[in-house]
Amino acid sequence: MKELPHRSNRHIPGAPVAQKSGEMKESGFCYQAACEAQLVSAAKNGDQPAFVELCRRCGPSLKRKISRIVRHREDAEDILQDTLISAYKSLASFHSKSSFHTWITTIAINNSLMLLRKRRNRSETGFGLITNDGKELETLELSDPWPDPEQLCAKRQASRRLAQAVRTLPPGFRSLVERYHRDEDRLVDAADAIGITLAAAKSRLLRARNALRRHLKNDEIR
Repeated sequence: MKELPHRSNRHIPGAPVAQKSGEMKESGFCYQAACEAQLVSAAKNGDQPAFVELCRRCGPSLKRKISRIVRHREDAEDILQDTLISAYKSLASFHSKSSFHTWITTIAINNSLMLLRKRRNRSETGFGLITNDGKELETLELSDPWPDPEQLCAKRQASRRLAQAVRTLPPGFRSLVERYHRDEDRLVDAADAIGITLAAAKSRLLRARNALRRHLKNDEIR
């Protein structure tokens, strides 16, 4: 397994060794203070420390998202490494139609779902415990952890309804909800990103949730 681009003591083969977060290039460019667009532009021009900084910012939320899908620590670490390496290799194909965070999160989700499909293809319904002398002690039956088609359909419908409800929120509310719930930013980071205080973010998030509940309830009645 190739090492993560953001590890300080390792680097992607063929790429320059990364500088520490916050270091400045000779030109005076500070990676830690740069905005996402500046970092993406620099990374596309071959500046690997800029990509390292992007990974540092996205890494925690990516790991949480992956872990929630694969539910296995070591698998989550592997998927995170694969995601960062895939993003590095595919950076030229990123055209800023969405945020870098959304783009790399999509890669992470796709990689996680691929792993789940592989798991299901090789899953077994039961196995025996065998002693050293070859005697079978018992047979363990494993229940299928995967939802049936009806459950999947219901979940997709609920997700679509929620996404439609979120789109009805005022822009400031919608941006906060998407950053906090979809992108899994910490609330303080989401507040900083949209330029409001943490207290204002808490109040806005509560009001947004109440508005979503009303919208979904009204949608059920109709």
